[in-house]
Amino acid sequence: MANKDYDMVTKEEELTKPKGFTPSDKDAKLIKYMERMFESSKRSRAYKVPRWRRNEELYSGDFFKPFKLPKYKTRIVANSIHSIVETIYSILTDRFPKVDIMPKREDQVDSAMKAQEAVESEMRKHKALRAINGMKRDALIYGNGFLKLTYKEGKIEYSVPDVYTVFVDPLATSMENAKCVTFATPTYVRDVREMFENGKYVKGEGTLDEYRSFIKGSQSSGDIGQATTATGGGPSNSSSDTGLASSAKDTAYMELGPTTDMDDKDVFGGQVLLKECWHYMDGKLYLTTYAGKVLLQHVEAPTDFIPLLTFKNYSDEHSFWGKGEPEIVEPLAVGTAILLSQSLDNIIYHGNPAWVMSKSLAKSSQNRPSDKPGQVFWTNGPHESIQRLPAGNMSSSNLPLAQYMMQLTDTISGIHDITQGRNPSGVTAAKAISALQEASQQIIRAKEREVGADAMIDLYKHSLSILVNNYESAIMIRKSSDMGYEFQEIFPYDLDADMDFKYIPGSTMPESRASRIDQALEYIQLGLLTPEQFWRWHEKDISRDILEEIVDQKRAEQEAQQMDMDVINNSTDENEVYEALLRQQGQMGPTEEEEK
Repeated sequence: MANKDYDMVTKEEELTKPKGFTPSDKDAKLIKYMERMFESSKRSRAYKVPRWRRNEELYSGDFFKPFKLPKYKTRIVANSIHSIVETIYSILTDRFPKVDIMPKREDQVDSAMKAQEAVESEMRKHKALRAINGMKRDALIYGNGFLKLTYKEGKIEYSVPDVYTVFVDPLATSMENAKCVTFATPTYVRDVREMFENGKYVKGEGTLDEYRSFIKGSQSSGDIGQATTATGGGPSNSSSDTGLASSAKDTAYMELGPTTDMDDKDVFGGQVLLKECWHYMDGKLYLTTYAGKVLLQHVEAPTDFIPLLTFKNYSDEHSFWGKGEPEIVEPLAVGTAILLSQSLDNIIYHGNPAWVMSKSLAKSSQNRPSDKPGQVFWTNGPHESIQRLPAGNMSSSNLPLAQYMMQLTDTISGIHDITQGRNPSGVTAAKAISALQEASQQIIRAKEREVGADAMIDLYKHSLSILVNNYESAIMIRKSSDMGYEFQEIFPYDLDADMDFKYIPGSTMPESRASRIDQALEYIQLGLLTPEQFWRWHEKDISRDILEEIVDQKRAEQEAQQMDMDVINNSTDENEVYEALLRQQGQMGPTEEEEK
């Protein structure tokens, strides 16, 4: 294992070894090398963690978390951020993404067709769509969403790693140039001991909530750069981005999920941070797994790629990390919440303005001010008085300004009434509404086209690679037919991983039923679709694939008719002409004389 960087890292200081366990010097050096890479990745993304925690607060409607407000202050939150995320998410996940597997050579045509069926069958069988959707929602909240695909127990597994558990090569700007990726996952000690032979030497490390999303944290817990207020962290990640001052310096996050407050040793032996590192060394990809100072696994990787896909929101070519939707609209969303809250506070104050009274009167419990009608105040003399302070004039600009800011929020996010299913006033025509829907989704379509395409192509490509290189048994394919279902076996040796992949733009975007029907009606007018076919497929919900299939069929029939006409007009072979005439007669139906 000759590696210059490896040798430099591992000989700098005396190697520490866990108590009760004596690893070999070789193993100890390897763990030290892995830890250096992990620490470097951790430091490079530490500035993102406070931003992620703040995005969680915003998504959950906890807009006022960074601000220390008195209990009597109202907190009105019109959570447009949650609405924006969920609206974009519903559009991006409307349909199963489509990637065509295409042959590079003529002899690959049959293999490409089988690969398409095998990959999509395994993806549906092992719930790849659920993982794809989870990756997209995380991307909208945090800026990056991840999907991990591995080969375990004879099948592909698709999972969504927690964003807090993924540590990437500091110099990487995409998965294409990433040299190492570490998955640092809180795991029960008992599970580690069952999975690995050396797991018996692993000991609990305490609660590891800092590696989990939507979880309570504190500024002092953990060492991964996690902060507890929106004011901490790195560049452009503080609450000052909102233009709103905060006096909070050390507040705990709202508890959005369970924490381990009990002694975690009582639960499955406690928690340990299981680190699974995929890294290149000497031109080969290795998989190294360890916990603490215990090496659990160091093998050549079972795949020729790091099994991680990422959907990056608001893609930046110079950074691996994207931006979440909450980060983009936070100033407007929080500002709107403040205006609404201040308006309600003003209304409350006008209904109950402050009291002024002498100290001697205030000593009596009977004279405590309240809103009770007919309350009597007792004075000790004519010079003692009780009165209300006059409330100032209420501002009439707060609510219009809040409404305007909400409109700006929609404009910046690309989410409008038409996107959310509300027709604009004065527009009733189906085609006009469909056109407006198409236009309103331009920002979302850009996300899918520029970023989603790469993730989906890699998903198909890596899935096919695992089928070819790792699968040992046949893949069972189920197809629908007029007779019910048909089953077909596809063997891994019939597949070829060296294929071209083409993402179908808009394959995940919603398709208006009205627009599909309008399209079908146009096909009828062109003679490409009969009324019977229209109503037949209308019952099954007309899809673009079905319509294209019908169109191709009609075009093939027209081409065949044209070929027969060429034979009739130009051929000197009487038999050939006679057969062409018979085909023409069968296609056009019997003449009037024949019917008589």
